[in-house]
Amino acid sequence: MRSPEAALACSSAPAHPSRPRRRLPTFALAALFAGGAAACGGGDDAPAGAWQGEETVELVTLAPEELRHVVEIPGQLESEYTVEVRSEVEGIVASIDFSEGQQVEAGRVLFRLRDDEQRARLQEAEAQLALAVEVHRRTQELAQRNVSSAAQLDRASAELGVARARVEIARVELEKTRIRAPYAGVVGARLVSAGERVLEDTRLVQLDAIDRLQLVFSLPEVSVGVVHPGVPVSIRVAPYPDERFTGEVFFVSPTLDPEGRRLVLKAWIPNPGGRLRPGLFATIEAEIERRPDALLVPESSLVHDLDGTHVWRVGEDRKAERVPVDVGLHVDGRVEVRGGLRPGDVIVRAGTHKLQPGSVVKAAESPSAHAADTEAQGRDS
Repeated sequence: MRSPEAALACSSAPAHPSRPRRRLPTFALAALFAGGAAACGGGDDAPAGAWQGEETVELVTLAPEELRHVVEIPGQLESEYTVEVRSEVEGIVASIDFSEGQQVEAGRVLFRLRDDEQRARLQEAEAQLALAVEVHRRTQELAQRNVSSAAQLDRASAELGVARARVEIARVELEKTRIRAPYAGVVGARLVSAGERVLEDTRLVQLDAIDRLQLVFSLPEVSVGVVHPGVPVSIRVAPYPDERFTGEVFFVSPTLDPEGRRLVLKAWIPNPGGRLRPGLFATIEAEIERRPDALLVPESSLVHDLDGTHVWRVGEDRKAERVPVDVGLHVDGRVEVRGGLRPGDVIVRAGTHKLQPGSVVKAAESPSAHAADTEAQGRDS
């Protein structure tokens, strides 16, 4: 059907009959007649099957997939246990029984102090114990023959107990001259030398347990609801940039740091072979959340306006429908949709600015298909 403007343009009646006509060049007349024939042609001659208002857009079909919420944050590795070994008693260092940097077992003797005095006290206590044992034996025999009184037997029994206690005290004092590793670990640099006098507060050596390390890090307060013991973590460290070391969270602080409003966490990182060292900084990849059947859409498919966030869904009739959606996590250029869409829905990925409700769409040719066609044409030529 022609518009009124087209009908007016195709009319043969002159606009001004009384005005003389100007003669046009032959080539101008030919062009005018050609254009007029195209403009005045009947609407019934339009190609069959043409879509009125058809827009070419990129489409994507939604399918459920696993969603892992992973964040990267800095942290630091620390020993499982660390202690500065000290002596329980004053004394002179007689010997140092380890090598710096050595792996030692729990109970291993690290230092020996001079123990002549303690050994003498132990021998004295043992002699007194032997005497007390003999006095108690004789008093007991006399008591059985009614020669000794019950009071004398009780006194001999008490003195025997005291003598035994003195022996134990002397043995403990002697044992304190041997300074042992409280647990298995790696000893650091020794801080004293043989012959040096040490006091009870003198630092002798540092011992670190490194079979597994503690990873200490913090998260902002918005993460309080999603972190818990058992959350897996993966870290990278500068000495091994191409490797990942894995572990899991074992501690979540019950309170927030009042200054930074952050939550302190700790994770165990196994350290077989002792390749990792306490004090290393680590880049942490922490999996905060995982969902096996999430729907993810490209960020480019989301449209934001005063009414909220929506996407354009395309039905089997190729018409665009505006669908409001609830969005969640952002992951690698895609956004989780928590409501409004279903698996199998087809949405517009690019070209959303062209659409309005009821627009008929056409799927754009994928770049890979276009490249394949171009290559095939090149081979044919």
